[in-house]
Amino acid sequence: MIQSMTGYCSLREPVEDGNVIIEIKALNHKGFDVHFHAPRSLTMLEIPARECLQAHIRRGRLEIYLRGDGILSPEELIHPNPENARKYMLAAKTISDALGLKFEPKTEFFLTLSGVLDVEEADLPIEATWSRLEPVFQRAIQRLVKMKQNEGARQKIELEKLLTRLERCNYEIDKFRNIVIQEYREKLLDRIAEWNQAIDLDPNRIAQEVAFYADRSDIQEEIVRLQSHIAQFREIVEENAAEDPYKAVGRRLDFLCQEMFREINTMGSKSASTDLVKIVLEMKGTVEQIREQVQNVE
Repeated sequence: MIQSMTGYCSLREPVEDGNVIIEIKALNHKGFDVHFHAPRSLTMLEIPARECLQAHIRRGRLEIYLRGDGILSPEELIHPNPENARKYMLAAKTISDALGLKFEPKTEFFLTLSGVLDVEEADLPIEATWSRLEPVFQRAIQRLVKMKQNEGARQKIELEKLLTRLERCNYEIDKFRNIVIQEYREKLLDRIAEWNQAIDLDPNRIAQEVAFYADRSDIQEEIVRLQSHIAQFREIVEENAAEDPYKAVGRRLDFLCQEMFREINTMGSKSASTDLVKIVLEMKGTVEQIREQVQNVE
């Protein structure tokens, strides 16, 4: 079982005499990165919210939006500051006198100026507030994880199609292996025959060198290793059981993609056969598609 790294959930529920709205967006990211957005009175919940998320999600950028009203939106305490208002009024009168304007101050004007009214939000107790919100938060996370799992199931189907195509190509290359070695041996012998007209070469030494270079052009090891990587890939995809805590596997799958690409590159470099090169190009394209899918696996 694999999980997608992207997902979204939104949940609105009543909490005592108020309501809470939680939105969580999950995006691609190499590590675990949480961004918490909430009114000042609820910012103290960032740490417990982060810990709650980390118990279910291992990788990704997570944007949390938390809003509340009623008991979760404490009354604002407003403190008037007459001294600042007086300073504003004196400054306004000075400007009016300098410009020869009639000075008619209005209270409404001063209330809009910075520092005339100080607004203070009452603090909420952390433990009591979190105890009210944690069950709602857990339900929001369950929704998010469910969406990530559904997307992961679709990714798994697509990955299996691509792995099957890669296996088929690997089998076709294996059928070409002996032909490629024989072609290489014949070309090498033809070239040596041309040289032998001008230089007297030892036949035994020639046979040893031909065998050596023909062996170096053999792609059997790469074929076996590639098949091993494909089998490992499938094992990792199936690693997470539904009842166990999820283990992030995206990085390991990405590493296997790099290893598969390396084996395919080596196959291509060992042969100039046009038929084999066509298969190698198809394999490279397939691995690139696998890697694109893996970039979104948690």
